[in-house]
Amino acid sequence: MYQLPEIKPRKKAKAPYKKTEAVKALEALYMEHHHRKYPNMPEAARCGIKYRDDTAGGLTQCIVAYAKLTGCFASRLNNTGIYRNGKYTRSTARRGLPDILITGKNGLSIFVEVKAGRDRMSEHQLRVQQEQKRSGGLYFVAHDFASFKSFFDSL
Repeated sequence: MYQLPEIKPRKKAKAPYKKTEAVKALEALYMEHHHRKYPNMPEAARCGIKYRDDTAGGLTQCIVAYAKLTGCFASRLNNTGIYRNGKYTRSTARRGLPDILITGKNGLSIFVEVKAGRDRMSEHQLRVQQEQKRSGGLYFVAHDFASFKSFFDSL
């Protein structure tokens, strides 16, 4: 008689994303900024940005937005290479540069490296971190938005 193959157990579904209080505060800060920028806009026409910090891209977006909304200069650095015509071409940017550059209100240079999940710092990133600290700037490795917000607010 025919034996049915063994059925493998299914993967467990990920728990749904729940916004932290820090992300909710960022969204409130954005809406406050939007109210000041467009005071005559009716409430029914306003739509906010939905921020998430569960991915590297979402976390980067949260950090850049928060720094800009608090009056600082912030910019995301894209230093990945390009894959074109079957060849990988490296970026001309220096290896190990952080994901985000911030200039604080007092002129302080802050480098932020975003690490999501099991991502780890490379040898080049550790070297840049040491150089930044040696030159008097700050370097922060962000794993979630709440820890970045508490670090940034303490400056």
